[in-house]
Amino acid sequence: MMYCKNCGIHLPGKYGCCPLCKGKLTGTPEEAGNVFPMIPPRRETEQILLVWLAFGSVAAAAISTAINLILPSGGWWFLFVLGGIGSIWISLALVLKKRKNIPKTILWQVGLLSVLAFVWDRFTGFHGWSLDYVLPILCTGAMNAMAVIAKVRKLDIQNYILYLIIDCVFGLLSFTLLVMGKIHIIIPTLVCFVSTIIFLAALLFFEGKALLAEIQRRFHL
Repeated sequence: MMYCKNCGIHLPGKYGCCPLCKGKLTGTPEEAGNVFPMIPPRRETEQILLVWLAFGSVAAAAISTAINLILPSGGWWFLFVLGGIGSIWISLALVLKKRKNIPKTILWQVGLLSVLAFVWDRFTGFHGWSLDYVLPILCTGAMNAMAVIAKVRKLDIQNYILYLIIDCVFGLLSFTLLVMGKIHIIIPTLVCFVSTIIFLAALLFFEGKALLAEIQRRFHL
């Protein structure tokens, strides 16, 4: 047991210094006797990266605004720069908030980026690229990313099956828009639709019991 001469106390556990006076300890440390939880070190690299990213965002916004005000003949394009920076930070904030659950983070990103792309498409004249390309590509990428991450990290099926099903619903929504004539470039949507059918078939044939159990748990059946 560790002992602090300054405070006159015995400390079970393993400490580098006295938690009261920060003085030197004597005695033998005990590995299993800590009475306080270990606090993980702060992620200095992550904080530095965020600070630099914030600084770069402010600098880019200020420089683009100044250039556009000096040379206004090309229209007010600095608003698109500000909108792009804002979109990046919205997406990043969602990643940081949901990062402990990777499948949920992926699903949220699909929804958020799809909405942002649709909004951008509408404000730039609505050329349809948000529905023709962004939505199906995001859904296809998300389904494959969930499958790979689940395999690599050896996730239990209950930890990601619901998110995979919801993403498949997004894929079916994309195909529905194609049938309704809202989508004009069919290849990305058809690839997404085929991927959705394959993933749903895999869930049904190989994880049918887990799928049924998750549905019963979620809907209290």
